Amino acid sequence: MMGPVIKQKEFRFQGLDYRTEIWLGLSIIPVLAAVLVGTFYLVRMIFPLDLLRIPRGIIIGIILGISFLSLKWMVKLVHNRTWIVNVDDDRLLLQFGKRRFDIPLGSIRRIENMGNVGFRYLSFVTQEGLTVRIRVGATAMTPFSTAEDVQTVDDFIRYLKPYIDKHFNKKVLRNKINQNPFPHYGVYVVKSDPLRYNLFEKMTPGQVILVIFTSGVVFLILLLQVLFYFIDKKH
Repeated sequence: MMGPVIKQKEFRFQGLDYRTEIWLGLSIIPVLAAVLVGTFYLVRMIFPLDLLRIPRGIIIGIILGISFLSLKWMVKLVHNRTWIVNVDDDRLLLQFGKRRFDIPLGSIRRIENMGNVGFRYLSFVTQEGLTVRIRVGATAMTPFSTAEDVQTVDDFIRYLKPYIDKHFNKKVLRNKINQNPFPHYGVYVVKSDPLRYNLFEKMTPGQVILVIFTSGVVFLILLLQVLFYFIDKKH
């Protein structure tokens, strides 16, 4: 009789799932817009300032600060942020709120352990098409968890690492400047599947930075144009 693939162990940590992350991302847009308009309206009422003459660098700083505070406040509205992960013989049992996932280890085709210092984007993809995405972060932009939660996720992957090394190949991520920002970082593909690279993964680090920077600048310009449009209408 064949023994267990991995010994049983449980891991608990605070974080989000993909659905909740998307909900936060969409919900923060109207909240941020309302807070920004209200803030600048109050500033204009209290101080005799022409908002159009305020340096845009200061306005961008205010926008970023309010964004971080709004996100941190909205995360607190998610009452149950606990992930419970049980490594149970030859399967993973994952629970987030009322959602439960029973994943046989043999059905996992890809494991993505991405992120950077302070946050982890961990995903499991099965041959049935199920994708479980775990989001854990203790940074200003990902205030879902604590540093201890991030460490617990690292401990979880470290616990699975002997199984991963035996059954998975690791992708070479050419678009990353730092190939190892934290232990066991990377994308792992089951050995029976070929390693394929999408367009983003084929880019150089410089090209990735350019795309991200350009997207960020365009977003801020559009946001500022909308803000100045409403301010200008008040004159």
